[in-house]
Order: sequence, then C-alpha cells, then structure tokens
Amino acid sequence: MMDSLRTAANSLVLKIIFVIIIVSFILTGVSGYLIGGSNNYAAKVNGQEISRAQFENAFNNERNRMQQQLGDRYSELAANEGYMKSLRQQVLNRLIDEALLDQYSRELKLGISDEQVKQAIFATPAFSGGR
Repeated sequence: MMDSLRTAANSLVLKIIFVIIIVSFILTGVSGYLIGGSNNYAAKVNGQEISRAQFENAFNNERNRMQQQLGDRYSELAANEGYMKSLRQQVLNRLIDEALLDQYSRELKLGISDEQVKQAIFATPAFSGGR
C-alpha cells in the first residue's frame, strides 16, 4: 500500500496536477488583490468613502441590536438569506444618508460647539441628576 502511494507521489501526472493547483491559487490571490485591492470601501458618497470596516461595524451593531430585541426569533430571520441581504442594504443606505447629511450640514456651515452641547445636556432634566 505504501509503495503504491510512493510511486503515485513520484509520478509526472501528479506533479503536473499539483503545479496547476498551486498556480491557480496564486493567480486567484494576485488577481483579487489587483482587481479589488484598491477598492477597499463599501460606498463612495461625493468623494467621501465609507470603508468596508465602517460598514461591517455598523452591520454588526445593527445585528446585535436586533438580536437583543427579538431574542430567539432573530435566529429565524438570520437564517433567511434574503432578509440578511436586505438588512445589509438598509445599513449601507443609513451610512450613505448619514454621509450626505454630514456633507450638507458642512455645506450650510451648520455646526455646534462643545460648549453648546454641554449647555444642552445640563438643561435637559433627564441629565440633571435630580438637581
């Protein structure tokens, strides 16, 4: 048995098959890097990139929030590929909307200082600590 395995391992056909497999893996990895390597963002909004990491983080946060809200029912939804695809699209749309609002507020020169935020927090009864 071992002798037949050794002879098969030394055969020219097997070596050619291994070379073809190795070359295909190398080409797949290099082409993935060359084609998709520079495009490391989920969306681009008027030149502003939403990174894949930012998108994945937002998606994971949304998934965790839904899991806490729905409990055991969430696993049924998570098993539905169409639903998860829809959820990913909703998260991406929300990130795009946030980027557009941020760009528009900058265009209108809308902003708020740290002092204004501080005053708004102190003026809110829920944050007054009973004072």
